[in-house]
Amino acid sequence: MSLDVQGDLRDWLRELHALQPESLAARLNHAWADAGAQRLREYVGGGPVTTYLRLRSGAARDSVRGNWNAQGGTLEASGPGMALNEEGGTIRAKAGKWLTFRIHEPHDGPQATGPWVRVRQVRIPARHPVRDAAVQALDTLGDHLDAILGGLAV
Repeated sequence: MSLDVQGDLRDWLRELHALQPESLAARLNHAWADAGAQRLREYVGGGPVTTYLRLRSGAARDSVRGNWNAQGGTLEASGPGMALNEEGGTIRAKAGKWLTFRIHEPHDGPQATGPWVRVRQVRIPARHPVRDAAVQALDTLGDHLDAILGGLAV
């Protein structure tokens, strides 16, 4: 994004002040939070972890929130499995028993058809869906600013 100022800078500053920077910041933060939440819901509903999270109740997708005010915005997801997918971790069998599950093959639908596996623990790598959705939403901030400023000029 670039800003080109032609003419008297004092006139430009008066116009900028008339735009009410607090209102402009709140609108930009609102646009970012909404875009980030939408991207995160798409990730949870159609991304690499879809099979696991879809088999759940949908609470992960429903837990996605984008909050905003004039000072900033936050993107969060508190549903089941979201912290594990964001940060990674290890799932261990309880009381020394085994974890038994079927491997999900790439061509599988909702039901896994791969071989059965029996292990004591599974390491889940960090996938960072919240961070990635926030960064992708930042990439669209210039477009949101253009839309907001274009709407003010009308």
